[in-house]
Amino acid sequence: KLPVGDGSKRYERAYELLLRNVPSYRDEESEGQDDVGMVDAMAAMQQQPLEQQHQPQQQRLQTQPQQQKHEQHPQPQKHEQHPHPQQPAQLPDPTANSTHASNADPSTIFVISMQGTPGVDTRNEGRFDEFQSKWHASCNKSNINTTAPIIHTNIVHCPGVYEPRRGYGLALSWLLCLERAKDYDLDVTVVFEDDARLFDRSVDSFCDWKVRREEYWKQLPKDAFLAFLGGHNWEYPSNAVENDVETMYKELKSSFGTYAFAVPRESLTSLLDTIKEDIVGGFRDENGKHLHHNFLSPERSWYRAAERRGKKIYGVNPLVIWHEGGFSNTWKKDRGSITGEEKDMLVNKIRGVDSGTKHK
Repeated sequence: KLPVGDGSKRYERAYELLLRNVPSYRDEESEGQDDVGMVDAMAAMQQQPLEQQHQPQQQRLQTQPQQQKHEQHPQPQKHEQHPHPQQPAQLPDPTANSTHASNADPSTIFVISMQGTPGVDTRNEGRFDEFQSKWHASCNKSNINTTAPIIHTNIVHCPGVYEPRRGYGLALSWLLCLERAKDYDLDVTVVFEDDARLFDRSVDSFCDWKVRREEYWKQLPKDAFLAFLGGHNWEYPSNAVENDVETMYKELKSSFGTYAFAVPRESLTSLLDTIKEDIVGGFRDENGKHLHHNFLSPERSWYRAAERRGKKIYGVNPLVIWHEGGFSNTWKKDRGSITGEEKDMLVNKIRGVDSGTKHK
C-alpha cells in the first residue's frame, strides 16, 4: 500500500506512463501510440488530484486475491555485475525513503542513487549510504569534540533507474526525482548524484540551509534556468569577462557533468518538460531534428531549452562540489575523480584558492 500525501502516487503513475512510451520499450497494449502525446498526457496527469491519478491502479489492485494486498515487498536480490544489455528499465520502489511533503524540510537535498535498484552493477551497493556518511562527516567535521550543534541535512534518496542506453537512465531518474521534488515546493531544488562530494572550502557556506539560502540562493540571478554546483569543460559566451574572480555566478555557454545542480522553483516545470522531450524525442541536432534513440546528451538539451525560454545557465564560482572517482554507471567502467578545476576552470585562481588543490 502506498503512503498518502507524499507524492508517491504521482511518482509511480509518472513512471507507469513513461514505460509505455519510451521508444524501443513499448508493450503491445501501447504500440502505435503517439510519442509526443505522452508529454501532454504527463502534463495532464500532474494537474489531476493524486487520488484521481492513481485510480486505474487501485482498480487493478481490487482484482487481486485478498491475501496479496498484505504481502511484504521482497528484499532486493543481488545480481551479476553485467546485466543483459537488452534488459528494460527497472522500476525502483517509489515508496523508498518517503518524506511527507506537508512536513517538507528546507534543508532537503535529493540524491540519485542506484543502491537497491534491481539488475544493476553490484558496485552500486552502499553508495547512497556512503554519500550520507561523507556528507554528514564533511558538514560536521568542525563540530567534533565541541558543543556546537550538529548541522542537519534532510537527504532524500531518489532511486536511480537502470536503462542500458547512455543518458536514458539518468533522464528517467531525474524525471521521477523532480516530480517528487515538486511536492516539497522548495525555493531551490538541489540534486546530486551519489558520488558528488563537498569541497572543504564550501562546508561553512553550503551545509547549513539558512546560510546556503543567504550565500547562494538569494544571489542566484533572476534569469537562471538552473545553476551547476559542479561540472567540467566549461565554455562561456563571447562577452564573458575573463578572469572574473568576484562574480559568484558565471554565465555558461556549455559544460559537461550533471552530478550537482540547483533548480529554482520557477524553472522546475520547464526542466521536467525538457527531460520528457529528451526521453520521447531522443537525440536531436541543433535544429531539433531527431537523429536517433541510441543515447542522450542532456547537457546540450538543457542549454538549448534555457535559450528558447530566454533563460541562462550559470556555474557557481567557486565550485561547491567535486566528483569522486569510482564505477560509472553511465560509462560502464571505473573513472577518476573530477574537480572541474583540472582545465579551463571557471577561474584558474578563485578568490585565492589554488585550482591545483583537489579537495580543499
